[in-house]
Amino acid sequence: MESPLYIGLSRQVALRRHLEVVANNIANMNTVGFRADRMLFETAMERVGSKRGEQVAFTIDRATYTDTRPGSFRETGRALDLAIEGDGWIGVQTPEGVRYTRDARLSRAEDGGLVTVGGHPVLDDGGQPLQVPPDAETIAIGPDGTVTVDGNPLARIGLVRFEDQQGMRRGEQGLHATEEAPQAAPDARLAQGKVESANVQPIVEMARMMDLSRDYQAVSRMVEEGHELLRSAIGRLGKATQGT
Repeated sequence: MESPLYIGLSRQVALRRHLEVVANNIANMNTVGFRADRMLFETAMERVGSKRGEQVAFTIDRATYTDTRPGSFRETGRALDLAIEGDGWIGVQTPEGVRYTRDARLSRAEDGGLVTVGGHPVLDDGGQPLQVPPDAETIAIGPDGTVTVDGNPLARIGLVRFEDQQGMRRGEQGLHATEEAPQAAPDARLAQGKVESANVQPIVEMARMMDLSRDYQAVSRMVEEGHELLRSAIGRLGKATQGT
């Protein structure tokens, strides 16, 4: 009697978690540089009776992973908007330490530093905050990250990569933390005047959300019916016991 309930509850928990992941993807479909999360499930077989072959299958939420495929690029025409082509990240300085992002919408701070939309200083290829003279009139950023100010090369934005991108922890404002030491990303390039859109496919995610919602409702009904059968069985057993 209890096995179907356990199966349904395991499926219900997995579906709820999957719904949360899809909802977060949809909520971030317009977030620059966002990469969607996906889920891995596993079916676990467990013996429930004394007879050979009496097993039930439980759904286990094994892991959540990030879809590292890049999003499409969108033209902005803004000189300090950058899209990262290839396997690369830029480092920024935060109060919690160095963090990494693919959201390279930059601006100039009052002290001349290049900062992200969150106000975090961008680091050069030597790991130092990149400073632009306050009186600079024109800024050009080359594919390799070289920052040219008023026609003169000034510094180079640091482009790095990581072997284990799944181990990176996503935080607020598109920032990621990791204990892995960054490596140079010679194959990464910057496209000036563009930003990287989220790699979320809205129509696909909405369809997935609808399917998951229907599945969740169906499993919820099954679990409730199982509870009702169990309650009825306990009630009948209680009456039988009282009659003896």
